[in-house]
Amino acid sequence: MMSIDQDQLPPNKESSCPDDKGDSIAVGEISSSFTAATQLDKGDTVNKGQDQGTSENHGLKSNDKDTPDPVAAEESTSSSSEALDKPNDSTNMKRQLDSPMDEDNPSKRSKPQGETPEPAPKPAPETPSAIMNGSSAVSKPEAVASADSPSEQMDVEERSKSAPTSADEANPSPPPSEQSDAMDVDETKSSSADDEDNDAGAAANAQSDDDLDFTFDLIDPALAGVMKLEDMIIPKVEPLDRLTFRDLAELEAALQIGDHYNYGEDDGWKGDWAGNLDLFRKEVVVNKNYLNTQPSAKPIRIDYCDWVASNARNKNDLRGLELLFRYVYHMKGTPAMAKKILAYALQRPAQSSEERLDIIIKAATRMNYDPIVLKQDGWTIQKTDNPEGPLGGAIYIGRRVMWQKHEAVVVAYIPDETYGGLWKGVFLEDLDTFDMEPGELQMGLKKWENKTRQKPTRSNAQSGSTRFAATAKFTVSGIENGIILAKPTNRASKGIMWPARVRNVVEGKLTADGKVRRNSSKNQIHVIFLAPFWNAQDASVSKMSNATDPYSVGPLFEYDTIEVSEYNIQEYTHNSISIEQLETGFKFLGLPKGVFARYLDSHRLAVSLKAYSLKHMSKNRDSEDQLLASASLTESHILSVKAPIFPDVVLMLPFDYILSKLTHPSELAASSLGNDEDTQEPVIDIDAIVHSLSPPECFGKTSQEPRSSCLTPEALPSSPDPNFTPAKSAKRALQLASEENNGDTDAVWSINRFASDFLVGLFQRESVDDYSVEGVGQLGTLITNLVAKLRQTCSAYPGYGMHKKVIELKKMLCQCLLIKGHGEDCIEYSSIPHGVSKVTIITEWRKACERIYKRAVSKLSFTGVGNGVTSVITDSRCNGHITQLGSFERPVRLPAAIKGAKRAGAGRDPNVLLLTEVEDNYYNMAENVVIPKAHKKTYIKRLKTKIQSIPPDQKGVPLTDDSDGEGGDDTMGSRGSYAAAVVGIGASLKAVDMVVTGKCVNVFCAIRPPGHHAGLELRPMQAVSNGFCLFNAAACAAIYATTPLSQGGLGLRRVCVIDFDVHHGNGTQDILCSTYDPRYLYVSIHAGGAHINGFEDEGSEDESFRHLLGGRKTEGIFPGRCGDTSPHKGVLNIPLGQKVTASAIGSALVSQVTPRVEEFSPDLIILSAGFDAHENDPLGMGGLSAADFGSVTEVACQMAYKTCSGRILSVLEGGYGIPCCRPRNDLFLPTTSEERLLDLGEDLPSNMDDEVHYTLRQKLDKCHEEGFLECVQSHVQSFVKCNIRK
Repeated sequence: MMSIDQDQLPPNKESSCPDDKGDSIAVGEISSSFTAATQLDKGDTVNKGQDQGTSENHGLKSNDKDTPDPVAAEESTSSSSEALDKPNDSTNMKRQLDSPMDEDNPSKRSKPQGETPEPAPKPAPETPSAIMNGSSAVSKPEAVASADSPSEQMDVEERSKSAPTSADEANPSPPPSEQSDAMDVDETKSSSADDEDNDAGAAANAQSDDDLDFTFDLIDPALAGVMKLEDMIIPKVEPLDRLTFRDLAELEAALQIGDHYNYGEDDGWKGDWAGNLDLFRKEVVVNKNYLNTQPSAKPIRIDYCDWVASNARNKNDLRGLELLFRYVYHMKGTPAMAKKILAYALQRPAQSSEERLDIIIKAATRMNYDPIVLKQDGWTIQKTDNPEGPLGGAIYIGRRVMWQKHEAVVVAYIPDETYGGLWKGVFLEDLDTFDMEPGELQMGLKKWENKTRQKPTRSNAQSGSTRFAATAKFTVSGIENGIILAKPTNRASKGIMWPARVRNVVEGKLTADGKVRRNSSKNQIHVIFLAPFWNAQDASVSKMSNATDPYSVGPLFEYDTIEVSEYNIQEYTHNSISIEQLETGFKFLGLPKGVFARYLDSHRLAVSLKAYSLKHMSKNRDSEDQLLASASLTESHILSVKAPIFPDVVLMLPFDYILSKLTHPSELAASSLGNDEDTQEPVIDIDAIVHSLSPPECFGKTSQEPRSSCLTPEALPSSPDPNFTPAKSAKRALQLASEENNGDTDAVWSINRFASDFLVGLFQRESVDDYSVEGVGQLGTLITNLVAKLRQTCSAYPGYGMHKKVIELKKMLCQCLLIKGHGEDCIEYSSIPHGVSKVTIITEWRKACERIYKRAVSKLSFTGVGNGVTSVITDSRCNGHITQLGSFERPVRLPAAIKGAKRAGAGRDPNVLLLTEVEDNYYNMAENVVIPKAHKKTYIKRLKTKIQSIPPDQKGVPLTDDSDGEGGDDTMGSRGSYAAAVVGIGASLKAVDMVVTGKCVNVFCAIRPPGHHAGLELRPMQAVSNGFCLFNAAACAAIYATTPLSQGGLGLRRVCVIDFDVHHGNGTQDILCSTYDPRYLYVSIHAGGAHINGFEDEGSEDESFRHLLGGRKTEGIFPGRCGDTSPHKGVLNIPLGQKVTASAIGSALVSQVTPRVEEFSPDLIILSAGFDAHENDPLGMGGLSAADFGSVTEVACQMAYKTCSGRILSVLEGGYGIPCCRPRNDLFLPTTSEERLLDLGEDLPSNMDDEVHYTLRQKLDKCHEEGFLECVQSHVQSFVKCNIRK
């Protein structure tokens, strides 16, 4: 409770009651209103909020605009009654009609002065309501008149005599007809309102009781513990009485709201029940009269609930809060359970006023998070497993957030027309609540993630020491299967992450004499590296004496002890052996080619051990706390406790011999030729080998009993041919090729050639049994008709002209993709029997449709169109974007990119097209349709107006500076910048059209300015600038691809954007994935990380970590912290530290990006191709070579082949390593050597300047050896290499 400073009180009186002059002070100014105002006649009852809490009926007019003393309350009441009786005041007449009078209750009717009052009715037996309502005598006049002292009683009586006690005395009556009409209305509404009161009270009890168990079952157990749901059972209660007009005037005077205190449209009342309930926290001024006489004095403010409690004389003297609760109780829209809580708070037994206040405050707080109240108020309280709409909806219920520097949890969700959705959070500290908009929710989630990453919580098991707290709970997915990627301590390993098996804590540590002892370090684990290459020099202990590979002569296993950290340990993501994927990932390691055989063997062992553990070993079911306790007792790390204990017979198998009998990598590569899908090597079946060592197999006999397996039906392989082998695949490929060469046979066009046996079996089952799937039978008919249509088109195709061929190809491919999406919806909403995986059905359906797509492209292609074609799109209008002297983003970037593409064959090879113009229809579509969907109209208008105001001969003008002139230092332009940016978007739309409709397999868009830092509006995600970017081509292409056909798009279901620029694409994430949208997956591999950019601090406005693009390395990396974490599953941000290296990006692509993209299964992949991570780029944040960029492109193409028949395109982003192309004009500076210029030939326009500062020229000289041009060349070459759909 707040104490009042007595120094601010005038020394004239000690009484707490005001005098008649209205100059009373302190607490008595408001408290006396409760005592004296109740002496006034109890008139009409008021049910405010019955008309949705409109402001017209919230306050009563008064001539006194100053104090809330009893005289003022009386005058306010009188003038209110006068206003009510005025027939010409429509507002007050509405109050009269909306506020029924209690004609049936004599104790609540006012008595004209001079009349003999009717005898008071016999008091009813005391009820919980009568006992617990603070002044339960609100409806009992004899109790209202009571006072604590004779002087006070006399003072009250004198005031009562001087005050008008009837509206009839104080005000003239309205005309009889109007008065009669008003009374009729009031009587009708009064009786109906009383009935509604009784019904509402009964409904509050019945409905809340019915909802109780059902609602609690919906609550997550973790949330139930936070909200203490076990204390929420409430007995039946009596309904609360309505407020009279006098009660309302008294409440408004105490709260200092209503027309008497507010002269604008907002009279202080809220439009909803919860908002009015929160008024109990409103601050009121308790010395307002004193301030009138002493203007220099400071107002004394105190919370309304504290002020009411400070004036309470006994446990039932909390009338101010009682009136507020009664008011909210009868508001329209108050949930039934909320009414029950309100009534119970006033009727629950209490021993003191402090206890009563505590009950009331807890009740008011509880109504904001009570699950039944929320459910009845329209909120969703049950967490969903799948996102609802683009915002995610109830999927975030139960997630932790940081809000106002305090930890909170999301407990409910409700759709909202203004914001799209609102989420209710509860502070864990005091259970107070707050609402979050979508952007605020994502910010809270991100801040919680940063907080947990910044300050790891010490585990209870290891609370005695903080030495290992940072990594005590560190774990990786899949550790239960025992296989990880780890960094060896042997220097000869070159720090390469290598497959390893984690030893369980009970296996102990091997000593030099071969004995085992317990691990004594809490921050280390013991691992066995599988088939290491770095121990080849130790051939004396090798069992593989006949090995011809110099890197395979060392021991097959190597013991090591490594420190636990995210830099030394990663998840092992492989579940099968993909030769092409391993070859591509191997290229990033920088190892000799001869090491690949050993690299392949290591993964063969890792996958086989992982598969054995997954299928045949039981998992540890202990909780996380139990595992941490076990780790503490054994003085080991939790990873060692989680790791499985492989049987000795498994670990002692002759793996050297087994590996020596497997096919060599070169033979595998040869056998994969002709396959239409990625080569998958079978996994070594360790269980079958172990089983063969026991009778009867060891006697050469076959067992009749099936081998046991712990594999669940959902985890069973979904391949149509589980016994696949490379040799069998090669034989099958030759057979298929032979059949196709024989001509148009039924075997070639059989549905079995496109759909797996598993899917065909579902198509053919017409009877309803355990394996039937409703709706899939129709899909079988649909796909059969599609194949027949393709066969018919192929037969008539040779007779078509070139234009008609292109049209037929587009129609066929678009129809195939539409049927693919339609089938996914049918399967998703079909009834799937137990034991059949819906995920498997959808995966096989997608594969079948993509096989038809590839067959269509293969059959309907011709020279320059279709299969085997790569295109490069550019436009000379992009050269109109001219930056300032010294900018990294120079105009010569575009001619250099075109030169690199030409070196890769663009324009020379008939199947590598160079398209130098973007048609007007794509330009107009970009400007008028797509760009407004990606960027806010205010941003577009501002940028366009800014550019149009630039004089034609001026260049290097800031384009993205704000009203204060900030933020435009690095994003300069000229009069042609707008057209250049729009035509770049048009080029990306054209590329999408060409790839999806089959005109080519892949496309590279050589455009500028770049775009992945351009977001919805200026400087997205708190970046300090736009980073050279105006409009976002990658995001616009994705939006166009997913726009329905009816709206001019292509109707694709899912698009993945992979950004390998050295900077995070904050603009792309802002446009596509500011909230979760199932249509998009954004992947960014970039320099940065929390250890470089710093951890986000609540309320921090420090921009030192978001410096301009290309700033000093010690200040953080542009655009800042937004790329350090992934806000939801639609975003995969992978920061790689201060510098992007080949091994780091390769590991990220293979272990993180590829699995996520394959799981997402996009219909199209878009690359934001930035080449500023090159080792010679002037930004100095990368260590990649041009060949590495080619490998990155190949990995992306492999992902595209596996998910979407190779449909992929790229748009140019960063990359600034272009040597000077024009002689310098600062010849007064000394020269140390002959000036070298990059010869771009005819690709460099004659009117294009290339002014570069002397210091930057020095950095760019090393790019003559290899730079941006070679990166583009390698990128396009990889596209050409991967443009054949097999």
